[in-house]
Amino acid sequence: MSVAITGTGSYIPQILVPNKAFEENQFLNSDGSVIPHSNTVIIEKFKAITGINERRYAKKEFNTSDLAFLAAQNAIEDANINAEDLDYIIFAHNFGDISFGMTQGNTLPSLATRVKNHLQIKNPKCVAYDILFGCPGWIEGVIQAFAFIKSGIAKKCLVIGAETLSRVVDPHDRDSMIYSDGAGACIVEAKEGAGEILAHNSATYANEEAYYLFHGSSYHQEIPDDLKYIK
Repeated sequence: MSVAITGTGSYIPQILVPNKAFEENQFLNSDGSVIPHSNTVIIEKFKAITGINERRYAKKEFNTSDLAFLAAQNAIEDANINAEDLDYIIFAHNFGDISFGMTQGNTLPSLATRVKNHLQIKNPKCVAYDILFGCPGWIEGVIQAFAFIKSGIAKKCLVIGAETLSRVVDPHDRDSMIYSDGAGACIVEAKEGAGEILAHNSATYANEEAYYLFHGSSYHQEIPDDLKYIK
């Protein structure tokens, strides 16, 4: 039995944010001191290192689960399946739904459950759950879907990766230019004669690397410490 990705979908937000949009930001070092370079130099160096010239942000009325729903719809249509036949909805994210202007994430109910609700799936045997797995969360979701299908527990799974990271960036941190919003989804199912997922590997390095990314305070010392941002 082969396990294949039979459909894909995405949602790219409409708000285009070019690098020049950051020209008026006050970028600071982690200790709150001013970076001794102009924003023009900072932005040019950022582009040279990352290759990033622009990014997309979600409209204020959209949440992470909304972007995911739109991507999921496209994946289901691309795979030409009935959403009621899904056995699992696996949603990889890190911050949940974050209302515009806020930094606190909302993860109850799970975002996978919210997507299932948006899709109007009535089948209670379609199990919806979230995974928090950092940057490669979608890949880990595909690995789990693969395992479910190979073991006979499932036949069709929807795997989603989505974020609205624009809402958890510190405007005083130059690394904020890295992050953006969007959603991608795929259908993983048992399918004879299809191209197959041939191999996979996962690892967690939790010694020196454990806090390479974390939830921390703003670099601006006048912003309250209880407001946390991606670092």
